[in-house]
Amino acid sequence: MSVERDKNKIFVSIDLCRDYSQITYCYSDNMNEPESVSTIPGEQKYLIPTVVGKINDANEWIIGDEALLRNSRAEAQISKDIVNAILAEKNTEINGRAYSGYDILKVFIVGLLKLLNTNHHIERPDYLVVTVEYPDRILVNIIRSILEDIGLEKETVKVLGHSESLIYYMIFQKKELWVNDVFIFDFTEHQFQVRRLNSVRSRLPQPIVVEEMDLSTKYDISMTETEEGKVRLDRQFLEFLQDICSKHIVSTVYLTGVGFYKEWMKESIRFLCSKRRVFQGYNLFVKGACYGAISEAGIGNAGDYQFVCSGRTLVNIDLEIVKGDKIIPVSLSKAGINWYEAGARAEGILDASREIRLRINSSISKNSKIVTINLMSFPPRPNKTTRIEIILSYRTDRQCIVMVKDLGFGDFFKSSGDTVKEILNIEEFI
Repeated sequence: MSVERDKNKIFVSIDLCRDYSQITYCYSDNMNEPESVSTIPGEQKYLIPTVVGKINDANEWIIGDEALLRNSRAEAQISKDIVNAILAEKNTEINGRAYSGYDILKVFIVGLLKLLNTNHHIERPDYLVVTVEYPDRILVNIIRSILEDIGLEKETVKVLGHSESLIYYMIFQKKELWVNDVFIFDFTEHQFQVRRLNSVRSRLPQPIVVEEMDLSTKYDISMTETEEGKVRLDRQFLEFLQDICSKHIVSTVYLTGVGFYKEWMKESIRFLCSKRRVFQGYNLFVKGACYGAISEAGIGNAGDYQFVCSGRTLVNIDLEIVKGDKIIPVSLSKAGINWYEAGARAEGILDASREIRLRINSSISKNSKIVTINLMSFPPRPNKTTRIEIILSYRTDRQCIVMVKDLGFGDFFKSSGDTVKEILNIEEFI
């Protein structure tokens, strides 16, 4: 896993969450675990409130605890719901001026990188990965634009969902930790998320599957505010654990998020620690993202695995071309890549057929289905005188859009401008 000294690289990751964010770094000539960055040197203060503030009557921006402190003293106005504002495409008003989600998030990311430079003298990472709860297209595009605008090359930056970061984290651990199922419980101020990781060792590349379950309506952090609520939370969680452990062989459990530091686990933690490895901490996803950055540099064996999780494509999509008595598949999209990077453009000429055929193969079940896109709305023309363009793109990891455009045929037939659009709901094919 090591590289030569003169090729030393710096890998950095950011975990951008709605409540708290974190940042880690790692050097390629010292491939130990990524190091978390503390806001106070020499202390273990790794959680940075995802807050941006602007000091009153000054063009000075601050982030995290300092922003909260200055706001409590009426010295600054703050923006707390940074991620939610971006997803809702809303501006934030600070000191009478409206700022876009891009503006606010850029201040926050620049502030994190400034902290890294101040405490560890790292001015510019060679690879930087940002992990978020879910890689929504709007959020992903804004993060990538910010990273490129502050001078990082497009090929050296990436945005991952938490489930993807989890897979990267596990494949860099000892295999004994994930020989059977791994459960990850993420309890924050906003959610209670359950993830189950399992792998299929009989196939190559080896699929690693992360299933997700949102239990936020059942487990809320407000339950930890009273002794009665803590007892009820402990009992409900114990019952849930007993149920899942009766259905799955569990090797390891990870507890992450501020909710697990509220001192409510008693019976549930005793049950968990019986015959299972249990880890508690804040930095699971941010370290996984740093391992993702390391993998982007070609270090490690991530290529031996197929990621099957939110944020990754789950099907192979081929365009079927008929040539004589043979069907030739042309790949438009492969399973296992980040959906926001998936897509294709292809051109072709129609013969007597007035349709195109797509074959969709599931990476999970190996099922195969044909989707036929009818082009009867295009103007009738002689055989092989209609040129078409096929554009495939993903709206989310669960929805793909295929557009077919009539390009005409040079000076003989002008384009009609007609377009046929087909929406593929990926759930139907896996």
